[in-house]
Amino acid sequence: MRADTTDVAFRLLISLGELWEGLCRAGIDPTQRGLHMCKEYLGGYTRYSAGPGSHARLVVEWNESSRHLRVLRCDDWPGFEATVSATVAAVRSAARLRGLLEVVDAAFVKACEEPCLPARRTTVPMHALASSSFAARR
Repeated sequence: MRADTTDVAFRLLISLGELWEGLCRAGIDPTQRGLHMCKEYLGGYTRYSAGPGSHARLVVEWNESSRHLRVLRCDDWPGFEATVSATVAAVRSAARLRGLLEVVDAAFVKACEEPCLPARRTTVPMHALASSSFAARR
């Protein structure tokens, strides 16, 4: 798995993160295919924590305006693409039943397009996170 904006599966994951709360409010369960995600707003950044269970394998912070991606954690995630693909298919199917397919598809189509502007990427070493206090990381 690559936490990179040039990777379509990663961009679909971020798109799912953007839709996540709305999907839940619409009665669509995006976790039914094994993908679990949490989204936090941190000022200009949005933190996405995702994984196949309660333990996040991927933690990134994304700033849309500056197109800056901070990778905080990127653990090995076998079947990442399959999990994202199955979740997208399940969400599209449920959205079709509720008449929300156009909204959901618009987000996924946008995610599949190549980004016009390059993104800056910063990877935070794990030892730096481990040595900092919990409050400083928030």
